[in-house]
Amino acid sequence: MAIFNVEITEESLLAGITAARIAHNQTLPETKLDTQGEEILNPDIINTDAEYVQFVMSRAAESYAKQYGV
Repeated sequence: MAIFNVEITEESLLAGITAARIAHNQTLPETKLDTQGEEILNPDIINTDAEYVQFVMSRAAESYAKQYGV
């Protein structure tokens, strides 16, 4: 495991991350059924910009591994 730190201070860039997170969440249903068939809030919805950046970077790392065959 590795931990990376990202520092973004420009407000327009931070706003872009928020907009991307909101757009991503809008593609998901607000609720879903759990294993007992109960309707719950969708756990795939990303609640913070930090979680969204983690999500994006994890997907990028998966892509790099596939692209470079590692």
